[in-house]
Amino acid sequence: MDRSLMRIFTFFLLLGYGSEIHAAQGGITQAKISQSNVGPSSVPLWVAQGQGMFKKRGLEVEAIFVRNSTIQIAALTTGDMQFSSTGGAPTLSAAAGGVSLKIFANLHRRLPYDIAVRPDIKSPEDLRGKGVGVTNIGGTTWMAAVLALEHLGLDPGRDNINLQALGNQTVLVQSLDSGRIEAILVDHFFSRELKEKGFRILFEGRAANIPFAGTGLVTTRAYFDQRADIVENVLKGLLEAQAFIADPRNKPIVLKTIRERLKIAEPSVQEWGYQFLLETMERKPYPALEGLRNIQRFMKHNAQVAKVRVEDLIDDRIMRKLDESGFIDGLYKAK
Repeated sequence: MDRSLMRIFTFFLLLGYGSEIHAAQGGITQAKISQSNVGPSSVPLWVAQGQGMFKKRGLEVEAIFVRNSTIQIAALTTGDMQFSSTGGAPTLSAAAGGVSLKIFANLHRRLPYDIAVRPDIKSPEDLRGKGVGVTNIGGTTWMAAVLALEHLGLDPGRDNINLQALGNQTVLVQSLDSGRIEAILVDHFFSRELKEKGFRILFEGRAANIPFAGTGLVTTRAYFDQRADIVENVLKGLLEAQAFIADPRNKPIVLKTIRERLKIAEPSVQEWGYQFLLETMERKPYPALEGLRNIQRFMKHNAQVAKVRVEDLIDDRIMRKLDESGFIDGLYKAK
């Protein structure tokens, strides 16, 4: 790890997030997973925690919010975190810097974001010379914005579009609502609410069907090789949580999770979050090889990123095992 990354992580430790790699206490193995983008895509993780899907497999999984992907990767490399819920762009950047990582699942294999704009922006051309808010520069939403703009025939450099790091999805929505920024890249869940308020949706990711390596589960190669049992049980817990969410009988619990975790009081917005999950969850979330290649295509200005063999970042052995054994299909059989 280079010195600048180590300084960042030292600060991270000072905030009180340090821990051992994993500790067995009373037969329970503790593991931590970091996340920098809190939204509906985090619901399966929260459900797995709340409904005991990790605990019944001997795991105590703690989700910790980390403000950017750089710190997430730093925490993985030092062993403070065992897993990271992050996207393909930061994972590629880390691999280019010599960090040995493995992506073992991608919960989103197609671009899941929309571009919401002020009502006076009526066409893609109107974005020229304007600002587009993303969570952070170099992260998943930044790369998603570049791909979305390409789909609209725009290029940030050529068209003088300023990609600005503003914060998480809630902050992005507030920034557009207050007039601080002209456009933002957000989950479809948030863009639906903005559309209701009179904002325009200039780009819809689901309709564009662009290959992407969005929210994924990442760990170090060493941890994947040495603790494959824990990796498998974490994945089983999340897959079971997705099946739980997809079962209509569990809708009240899912809505309660959305309400409490995302601080959403309005029932109609909770319903949007629920429908977003049903529409976007990958039942078999294999690592997104084509999506990762698509991201690399835009990052090849970085000579080191261009050298990365994306196939080496992906390991689908555990996912394939759970698929071929019938474990995943069995979660969805009528009970």
